[in-house]
Amino acid sequence: MAGDSGVLGLRPRRLTDGSSTPEPERPGLKERWAALVTAAWATMRPTRNRVTGYIAIGAVAALIGTSLAVGVGASGSLPSLADIGAWLASSEKGEVAHANGLTGDVDGKVTLPPGMEGHPVSVSQDGKTILVLDEETGRVVRVDASQLTAEQSADYGTAGLQLVSGGAYAYVIDPTKGTVQRIDPAKTIAEGPAVKLDGKLGAAVVDPQGTLWVPVPGKGTVVPFVEGRRSTAVKVAKAGHDLVLTLADGRPVVTDRTAAVMRVLSVTGAQDSFNLDGGIDDSAPADILVPASTEGSLVPVLARDSGTLTLVDIGNGHTTTVPLGARGRSFGAPQVLGKKVYIPDESAGRLLVYDTAAAQFTDPVVVTRKAGELELFVRNGLLWVNDQNNAAAAVINTSGKVRHIGKYRTDVPSARKPGDKPVDESVPTAAPASQGPPRTAAPAPAPSAPAAGGGQPKPSAPAPAPTTQKPSESPSPSPSPSKNCDVVWEAGCPEPAAPGTPQAQSGNGTITITFAAASGVTPTRYVLKGLADGQTVSPAQTGADGPFTFEVKGGSCDSQYSYTVVAEYPAGAPSKESAASAPVRPCIAPGTPQGLSVAVPQGGHGGTLTWQAPSGADASVKYTVSGPTGTQSTTATSYTYKNLQNSNTYVVSVTASNAAGSGGGTGSTLNLTPPDKAKNIVHNDNDNNPLYIRPGPATSGKQGTIPGNSSPSVTVHCKTTGQSVTHPFTNATSNVWGKITYRGVSGYVADIYLDSRYDNDVWDCT
Repeated sequence: MAGDSGVLGLRPRRLTDGSSTPEPERPGLKERWAALVTAAWATMRPTRNRVTGYIAIGAVAALIGTSLAVGVGASGSLPSLADIGAWLASSEKGEVAHANGLTGDVDGKVTLPPGMEGHPVSVSQDGKTILVLDEETGRVVRVDASQLTAEQSADYGTAGLQLVSGGAYAYVIDPTKGTVQRIDPAKTIAEGPAVKLDGKLGAAVVDPQGTLWVPVPGKGTVVPFVEGRRSTAVKVAKAGHDLVLTLADGRPVVTDRTAAVMRVLSVTGAQDSFNLDGGIDDSAPADILVPASTEGSLVPVLARDSGTLTLVDIGNGHTTTVPLGARGRSFGAPQVLGKKVYIPDESAGRLLVYDTAAAQFTDPVVVTRKAGELELFVRNGLLWVNDQNNAAAAVINTSGKVRHIGKYRTDVPSARKPGDKPVDESVPTAAPASQGPPRTAAPAPAPSAPAAGGGQPKPSAPAPAPTTQKPSESPSPSPSPSKNCDVVWEAGCPEPAAPGTPQAQSGNGTITITFAAASGVTPTRYVLKGLADGQTVSPAQTGADGPFTFEVKGGSCDSQYSYTVVAEYPAGAPSKESAASAPVRPCIAPGTPQGLSVAVPQGGHGGTLTWQAPSGADASVKYTVSGPTGTQSTTATSYTYKNLQNSNTYVVSVTASNAAGSGGGTGSTLNLTPPDKAKNIVHNDNDNNPLYIRPGPATSGKQGTIPGNSSPSVTVHCKTTGQSVTHPFTNATSNVWGKITYRGVSGYVADIYLDSRYDNDVWDCT
């Protein structure tokens, strides 16, 4: 069983529900120190994350020093909680327990207020405080980690609320009423009136800066709350589409499950978008599952009905897709940690584990052995798994090491009693006993995951009968000792196996195929099958020792391609072909166009936008230009506007897209404000009468005067048409008027005294 190691002196302990779970006998201080040091080093090594590792080692050192001073596990003592840990709810018990991520030990427990026993709760621990919401009553409780109490609370009196927090902000959201209520995370009381949004709301998230993101599916928008205040809604989809939010690497990402599109958001609008192909787009919206948060840029998407898994990297646009071959079960939203994807199989209380590096399933992680909802989240580089209605939970590190957690243990620190010293929260954790996985006297094996490296696994029923055998072909007879099946295959030799179902990763002009080697008889080589016209593959073949990867070049971004891997065996043995990969495109969503510039011609009335193509863009990339005349599409890297009105400033933007998705838009302005020009009054030297500055392009009204017999300089802003006027001496007639400013007075003069109609540097006013 995955993670079944390091169990010290297990003795069964009878629980209140009649089941039993092992309770480790407490090892000596020396053994406990060694276990913590080993766990901390294991946490650091897999990813070479020095910062996390040093924190863990420092935490262990602090614990050792504290243990020397006050002892370990003493009844009534209050050791502080591990920095690398998480709070896990036990709704059945009306408790929340804090577990150490390095050891799996429960190092603190808080009893929730009376009346919350048996109620489902949600724990918000991403902010600076720990808050618990009773989902049946709407009561919000703050957990005091230093005293291990839950005394501060406020009752919001409604079932079905959401509680989210981040940074210095916390919110209670009523999805049905469409309201967002900011609360004081320390006092749990409301801060100001609730904000009413237009329509029912989806599940919200809060980013590390404290910005709240609330989906409004009926409007196809996501509304951000920046520093606690509502901002302009971001349009992300058509009205009525099914919207789900994920916080990926601290960035809000919305998945439009109706259109099968994922978009990265900012307060200024939607940024990069990724089309979910390869079977995801054929799934019912409710069967497309994404997690509420991921620590990295990789967002896993599971189509529960088709059994297709897609990993979208919002950082570089690459997508990896694999048909899992397991469908129909009660799967929950997947989570990713390191190179592995963990899929909750809630019908069996376990996690299916898909290794993207090996392109195959590994042994499942059994958590509870019972059907029930599994909560998965990643925190501090660790994956936490919890069922609120079960004693068992688990924490998994990046190397796949599983540490089982017994939440119902009673010999752990709890509420501070009179005479207890205050807890120093800077010192990590309680007794670091090594705890093994929950067991019964005669455990029933859980259903196994799809076969690793043996082709596409067979579908399972929603509630499969327990079995320890992986789906496979009928067993072949063992070879006779006299047969050399690796050289000459003949009757009686094991039946050759097919390679594992390939996973396909889209690239910039490429598709990378990764597969698991065939088990059993060693093939002579592997070849890729399914190349389309114009496509090439490298290498042309690969040996039995790998590498188990092919790279395909060529093909159209507008088409999706699927491949199989064929294992060829020694003479006489039949070749075996894998199941088909999920269909993918040989392209990724383009990035943002660069270097957008706007050139305005003499006289205005238009302008030309030019930009540079995103890195790696090819002929499949199209550009959407948005501006004063709506949106237009072009394959060129320039666009010209004509016949626009002057005296306006237009907002313009350019976005690149292809069949895989689109990048963020780059924006600028097209400023058609006419430039000023200094000109002298003309044809006024022999006229003693003053030249009137009119309020409009007509001979009525007076703003000011220009003396007769003078040719002063005036500022000409632009020219326009109006009433026709004839010069008394030159007999020139024109309906053009100049808009000018003279000695602080602005207005219009007849152009027969400016001749701006002959000057191309003077623009039309409109």
